[in-house]
Amino acid sequence: MPSLNENLSKLESIKFSGFTDNSNFVESNFIFISFAENLNDALRYSRDAINRGAILVISQVNLGEELKEKNIYDSNLVNHKDKYLKALFNRSEKDIKIVGITGTNGKSSTAFYLHQLLSFTDSNATLLTNMPKISDLENSELSPLTTPDKFLLHYYLKKSIDLEREYFLMEVSSHAIDQGRICGLNFIAKSLTNFSQDHLDYHKNLKDYRETKKSFFNHTDKNNVVSIDCDLGEELASENNSTLTVSVKKRNANLFLESNLIKTPWGDLENFLPFKSKFMMSNFLCALGLYGKISSGIDLEPEMLKNIKNLPGRLQRVSLFENKFSYIDYAHTPEAISSVLDYLKNRYEGKIITIFGCGGERDALKREEMGKIVEDRSHFQIITNDNPRNEDPDEIIYEIKKGMNFKNHEIIFDRREAILEGLKKLKTLEPDSVLLIAGKGHEDFQIIKDQKIQFNDFEVLNELKNVV
Repeated sequence: MPSLNENLSKLESIKFSGFTDNSNFVESNFIFISFAENLNDALRYSRDAINRGAILVISQVNLGEELKEKNIYDSNLVNHKDKYLKALFNRSEKDIKIVGITGTNGKSSTAFYLHQLLSFTDSNATLLTNMPKISDLENSELSPLTTPDKFLLHYYLKKSIDLEREYFLMEVSSHAIDQGRICGLNFIAKSLTNFSQDHLDYHKNLKDYRETKKSFFNHTDKNNVVSIDCDLGEELASENNSTLTVSVKKRNANLFLESNLIKTPWGDLENFLPFKSKFMMSNFLCALGLYGKISSGIDLEPEMLKNIKNLPGRLQRVSLFENKFSYIDYAHTPEAISSVLDYLKNRYEGKIITIFGCGGERDALKREEMGKIVEDRSHFQIITNDNPRNEDPDEIIYEIKKGMNFKNHEIIFDRREAILEGLKKLKTLEPDSVLLIAGKGHEDFQIIKDQKIQFNDFEVLNELKNVV
């Protein structure tokens, strides 16, 4: 077996475009790192990687007989992985300023707002996103996951450094924290957007999920920005005096709303934002706090806020019929859907119809609460499929209905049919009524069993609104 130094020297002579340890994310001219422990698995994943365009496989199982010159073999790869990562990355993290945003909800919006704020002042920032609809945005990179694997993440960092970007804005999921995907990264600023129940299919319980989120923040961090509208945010702020706090409820925060002003430590901004939802405002305040921290103050003209755009599928409004509306939103947690429905109730005088479901093979404990919240805050509910995956849709809906009193709802498994029925019902209601289509937002697919089927709520809504 070649020595570690020989393997690392061989890497120096290879031209490659990227690297990852997940064969599903391999692209042309990538290097694939295989940690599979047996020959069959290693071969299966490596062949898949090569079929996708990999030019080299680094493995801890000897694949030289099958892959010939396309294999670098190291039986101690697990212990040497950081050395290979360093050789592949071959850059200094000090050459770019990394900003990490975590929270149960609002990570994508906060990162998107911060990217826009930095662009207003010509700051050169990469936005790492898993949303294809904004991946053509200038200076953005499309990630297959909210937070990609450690190797792929460093590929994006390397690319951004080579493009001479100043900042790298990324979302940090609880899975990524727990699995060590962000270990060793030098974050110059971090934010907690909020915290509520989710992902209990992965974490042992809510306490474990909370502690995972909390572990992202250190007592010595200088540039933490947290929302104190959740208990975890209050706890983090109490443990680190340099933490910048934001709130849409509490005036003791460093950034908060007062009438039509955004109060900040750097002065007041007139609120020209094109949205008024408290949830979106909270995310924007987190972004503004991060901007102020990393820019040493806010150098913005208030009217610039008029140009702030929202993500697709985040309270995305569509006008329908005569003075009736539909909103598409990604809300898929109890807190998020509660916030959206409260906003709609305060804004519109008519009735609210809510189309929603819960994902299969994901946190089942939130389903009953979701059902209760939607029934309490809307006049009619249509329960439908939302990525059931390999779980029985009947079982998902049964668990949602545990929180409901069977007053005024309908079950339509086919999401397209559910949207059509929602439109028909909306048409019969009084003016200023609303149809909320919740749960999938920007997503372009439905996952049913092992199939990923093309489906986008916004596109389906616009197609069907003309045939009702």
